[in-house]
Amino acid sequence: MQKHLPPRPRFTDRYHVWAIRHGFPILLWVAPRMVRWLEQFLARFVIWAIFVVYPNLKRMAARNLARITGVPERSWRARRLKARLLHNFACYWVDLFRFAQLPQERAEELLRSVDGFDHVERAHAAGTGALILTAHYGIYELGSLLLGRGKPLSVVFVPDKFGDVEKFRAGFRSLANVEAIFVDPEGSWSSLPVLRALRAGRLVAMQGDRDFAGPGIPATFFGARILFPRGPFLVAMLTGAPVIPTFIRYTADHWFEASVHPPIEVPSKGDRERHLAEAAQQW
Repeated sequence: MQKHLPPRPRFTDRYHVWAIRHGFPILLWVAPRMVRWLEQFLARFVIWAIFVVYPNLKRMAARNLARITGVPERSWRARRLKARLLHNFACYWVDLFRFAQLPQERAEELLRSVDGFDHVERAHAAGTGALILTAHYGIYELGSLLLGRGKPLSVVFVPDKFGDVEKFRAGFRSLANVEAIFVDPEGSWSSLPVLRALRAGRLVAMQGDRDFAGPGIPATFFGARILFPRGPFLVAMLTGAPVIPTFIRYTADHWFEASVHPPIEVPSKGDRERHLAEAAQQW
């Protein structure tokens, strides 16, 4: 995914590798042992130090927030929104390292509400499999812990550019007892394991907000034309599996709440491109 971000100086990449290699083992040890509010307080300063090295990404976030909220980019309120976003990002990393190492019931203690989980229950009971489509939003990595609930779950992922990050994520996926499906966005047959998992009646979790390889599906998003990935909707069309939009986000006091939305059906007959575009826009 990093190849779509603006290029960074060589020093920045070296700093990134060094910070991951030395910081992640520390966080792995500290996260389940320290009280959560203190971790979140300290994480605020760590994330500030990290983004000093990545000013371009911070400016991109500010532009996106301005588009979404309508708040002028250089206003005081916009700066407060940006600071809150970075704080939530810091909390995301703390909680990922914390709850992935704890029993599922401990993670569920902070799940304040789950709205619409019956959509997943019905899709699983039908035996056709289902695509649980989420995004880089909230605390998506904990979906397997908070929403799997004993059902056969596969998680589709594109490896991170930094091998150390992927190593830790792979460890967390194994702790959650889910099947990991690696896909190469530029590979011709990468979707075959996904098709097999759906035809076996499994729930397959994917992210639907980044067009890695193209050609993407254009949709209107906050007033702009954005390309969304074709893969999830094409797989749903080929298998008849429903697409179930699912999101896990923070509440204002950093509990979790999940929303599972009604399934999106992608017809297999008729104008294929129109059906894909309609499904992506609905998503």
